[in-house]
Amino acid sequence: MIIEGLQYCRDTVSAIKSYQRKAKASANSPIRFKPNGAPKEVITFDEEEAGGIDQPHCNPLVIDLVIRDLEVVRILVDMGSTVNVIFRDTLKRMNAKLGEVIPFPKPLTDFSEVTKIVDFGVVDHPAIYNVIMGTPWLNAMKAVLSTYHLGIK
Repeated sequence: MIIEGLQYCRDTVSAIKSYQRKAKASANSPIRFKPNGAPKEVITFDEEEAGGIDQPHCNPLVIDLVIRDLEVVRILVDMGSTVNVIFRDTLKRMNAKLGEVIPFPKPLTDFSEVTKIVDFGVVDHPAIYNVIMGTPWLNAMKAVLSTYHLGIK
């Protein structure tokens, strides 16, 4: 039984239950389409965009992003993660103190030069990646990814 909010989530029990009710209601509601006159954005990945990738593959999607005006490499995009994680060693290499990161949100710029404020969980554990970007970031960026093409649009 969960008595308080989740450890890595600031949501209260009532907020989580409200979300569950909304999710259940949207699952039972009819699919909504844009009106006929509305422009439709089509996002496609071409075969050429997978050029240079040995197929078939099981490689993870790893990208570079700009965080606090620094280019950060080896960022894992994990659709199964419900939290964005930055590792403490990465913060040290960025010359960022832990106290600087928690209270003040820092901008993160994505591949299309869109800047968003992103919340990170800080983990003090060695890892092969510098950052793990999860579904909160993907949804905030309205990003579409292709693991086949190892790319994001």
